[in-house]
Amino acid sequence: MLDTGNENQKQTILIADDSRMNINIIVEIFKNDYEIIIARDGRQALKRVASDPPDLILLDIIMPEMDGYEVCRRLKADAETKDIPVVFLTSLSNNDEESKGLTLGAIDYIKKPMKIPIVKARVCNLMRLRAAMVELESLRKLALDANPNTGLPGNNSVNKIITAALQNNDASCVIYADLDNFKAFNDKYGFARGDAVIQFTASVLKEALKTNGCDDAFTGHIGGDDFVLLVPSEKSNDVAETIKNRFDQEITAFYNSEDTLAQCIRTSDRQGRPKTFPLMSISMAGVDLANRKFSQYLQVNDACTEIKKKAKEVAGSCFISDMRIDTA
Repeated sequence: MLDTGNENQKQTILIADDSRMNINIIVEIFKNDYEIIIARDGRQALKRVASDPPDLILLDIIMPEMDGYEVCRRLKADAETKDIPVVFLTSLSNNDEESKGLTLGAIDYIKKPMKIPIVKARVCNLMRLRAAMVELESLRKLALDANPNTGLPGNNSVNKIITAALQNNDASCVIYADLDNFKAFNDKYGFARGDAVIQFTASVLKEALKTNGCDDAFTGHIGGDDFVLLVPSEKSNDVAETIKNRFDQEITAFYNSEDTLAQCIRTSDRQGRPKTFPLMSISMAGVDLANRKFSQYLQVNDACTEIKKKAKEVAGSCFISDMRIDTA
């Protein structure tokens, strides 16, 4: 499962109100359930949103210097903040005022004096809706990035998950895997059979994670026959060994009996000269993020590429780890 954040992180409410009494009431209602950010006027509210976007804004209408309507208008005009739900807090009872706020993009109104059970119920419902929308957007982005053959997350997600692991100092190992002699197989058996091999490889990777008790670890498909795993460091060798064993045991099912018996594909190049290619195997390179002082994804990618070249020089399926440790 793709996860680049803290699942236990509380949602955040920004309260923008010039009344200390109103702020204290709202803080008391929600302090145990949400993180609270406070702004005492409109300009401060905009600065707070810009530096730390909240999940919901409770916005007073009547404030000094810049009223809530103008704050809402600016938020909704900005692509970075337009989707943050805004709820107006107001003592105004005029229907035209309420209509004005909704037209500007507010999602709801809470009238003063506030009735605590009503406030709590409305805000909790809106926060649940916000969480669902954020999750839906995350899934939408994942679907756009997913490889069409395997459905696994693609390049953008690989970049994002490894970057998050670096920022969090996770004890994780990146395993970069690709297939040996896949092109020769594709040339002889066709793209449809080649796609089936790619799907089989994806299932081998996911099953290996499950077998070793880390089925929530990340599996990505960056294209062709190239895959990336992000696994707990202590599980990397066991995961790689499980992948290697199952791949070698089952890959022969994709060949005809003649090639399986010969343990190779015999073909000819464009000049008619005979060529022989071994059956497919899987080469894996491991880079433990805890051992190297990486600061960005591209450095990890370069290290994986370097170690994978060494793995490709070994006949048959293998796993080679980067044994270097940065001490400085």
